[in-house]
Amino acid sequence: MFCVNPALVDPNCSTKNEKVEIKELLNAEKKNAKMIKCRRCQSLIFEKNKVGILEGEPKELREMSVGGEKGKFFEKISLWWYTDNEFIFDTVGWQTVDNQKCLMCGDCEFGPFGWRTDDDKKFYISCERVKYM
Repeated sequence: MFCVNPALVDPNCSTKNEKVEIKELLNAEKKNAKMIKCRRCQSLIFEKNKVGILEGEPKELREMSVGGEKGKFFEKISLWWYTDNEFIFDTVGWQTVDNQKCLMCGDCEFGPFGWRTDDDKKFYISCERVKYM
């Protein structure tokens, strides 16, 4: 049976958006230059060089929490890691929160850190809600 390593879980991690420097996150091919991980348990979401960045219309996501429904407020997000390939994720889960298919950590259920379209073909992960290593 699989479980999250309790030594890696940060119960005090931020539940809010954290500003990022786009230049530091991209390689020459405009893909993620660093591994993208869950902010709370450090589970791998994407390996390096897997996803591109997309800036678009702001979308609101609830403040992050375990289970994704306990956040007290919403934040607007417009900077996303984007993929249309569900098989490049290393670890991801999803849950419907506020009538939206939200992406969560597949191990510790912390989120939402992103969302997916209703047809399950496009996936958006907030650049400001994950950890980089």
